[in-house]
Amino acid sequence: MKSTYITVIGNLPVAFDMDQAKKLGPVIASANANKSITFDYATVNTEINLQDMLNSANFRDTDLLVPEKLFKKYMFFDGVTCLPDFPGLKSYDIDPNKCSAQTLSVMLAVYLRQTIVFLIGYDISNPTELTRLKSIMLANPTTKFMYVCNPPRTYQLDDLENGFCDTFIKFQELIDKNATE
Repeated sequence: MKSTYITVIGNLPVAFDMDQAKKLGPVIASANANKSITFDYATVNTEINLQDMLNSANFRDTDLLVPEKLFKKYMFFDGVTCLPDFPGLKSYDIDPNKCSAQTLSVMLAVYLRQTIVFLIGYDISNPTELTRLKSIMLANPTTKFMYVCNPPRTYQLDDLENGFCDTFIKFQELIDKNATE
């Protein structure tokens, strides 16, 4: 059965037990910024990060999704998969070889057609990242995006119909509620 939820771990370090998030559904890592657990998927677009991930025990059972340029070079390594051809990528003005891994992760989450995308450790302080995230959110109005943060709660996504911010406490409550159902 397909999960309704997917969690995207951004570029920022996370002080949360990510095994908890796996109880809700798949977890996508953005490159090698967080090596705390074995992730279901990880997006990476730099050769240095990919080599580090290939040599890291935590990424042994993770599908490493890379742009075509890197895939052609690393196709014979276990776990390395080519990123899908995201629809509308050119209209977002996003180059998968040059954008951040967290942007690739949110694109993958949307591509996998989950109903709710949790964003943890996602860097929205960078104006380019915030603009790209909002563009992706606007282009996918049926997908809900929850930015999970520590107090004080931020309101940067509340101007969008399908975006909201909440705390790790609320996220844990959702995990606990989902585990009892």
